Amino acid sequence: MSLPVPTLSPSEISYIQTSLSDSVQPTRSDSRSLLDTRPIEVSYGVFPHANGSSRIKIGGTEVVAGIKLEVVDSSESSKGWRGKVEVDITPQAFPSSQPSNLSSTSAYLSSVLQSHFMPSVPPLVIIPSQKYFQPQLHLTLVSSDGNVLSALVLGARSAFADLKLPKIKIISWVGENGENEGEGAEGVIGKGDLSGIKAAIKSKSKRGRNITKGGEDWDLDLSEDLVHIDEREELPVLVTLNMVPNSPNIFLDATSQEESACPSKLHLFFNSSSKEKSLKICGIRLEGGQSIDNSRIKGLIEEGARIAGELITGLNGNLPQ
Repeated sequence: MSLPVPTLSPSEISYIQTSLSDSVQPTRSDSRSLLDTRPIEVSYGVFPHANGSSRIKIGGTEVVAGIKLEVVDSSESSKGWRGKVEVDITPQAFPSSQPSNLSSTSAYLSSVLQSHFMPSVPPLVIIPSQKYFQPQLHLTLVSSDGNVLSALVLGARSAFADLKLPKIKIISWVGENGENEGEGAEGVIGKGDLSGIKAAIKSKSKRGRNITKGGEDWDLDLSEDLVHIDEREELPVLVTLNMVPNSPNIFLDATSQEESACPSKLHLFFNSSSKEKSLKICGIRLEGGQSIDNSRIKGLIEEGARIAGELITGLNGNLPQ
């Protein structure tokens, strides 16, 4: 699915395509080279009541993101702790689009992030295989001037980089059913009981004495500072390679006019591994209808990985503390 773009005249489309496809000196309206991007502005902690938030500006494209945490019962096998994504589009982002089109565009963008970004978010564990924090990620596209999906992924990554979790203290107990042998009845909570935690009782006999164990519970440890999530440096980024029709040229960070003239693009999602010190591709999407020759795919992925490495290094060097 293609995002809404401005309607250009045939002469405008021809001019943009001809300028970008020049084999000697391709040119763009803002004087950037093909692989130059507009300045990327990243702000953290823009919503004080969110658990994590960010604002991204790439040229005229602006995205704000926020995360709220919910406690869910889940297990490692069910993956019920996976976060949920919602993308909202303001009317001024695509002023010529109908509300129904904005709704379908929002659903499409949400599904892309749910498929290619959220699986890389580590589980936010409270009690292993029992309770987790489930992140609810909400992104708002405030304005659009091209490269929307990359800005949304940057917004999601930055919000998770800003996310802070409370420290958890696990509460469990062991009680005896009577001080002397034969005292008390099995299943009656004795010494060691913590008030209000009387579930999941299990009794075992040990040397004539019933030992009663209670299930685990948890509480927030307000004496400790909030902490950032693990592996936030390894979260994905997106590199979008825009393709010029009838030309081998590719270019980065397309404006909305360039996207209208050159609708085909290759989205490459990469995350990093601090242990292996390498990048791993975690998603590929081709949009716009233009096919790619098999002989080009390896080179495009390698170029995308190089760009992603530089982007990740820059982002990780300015993470909130």
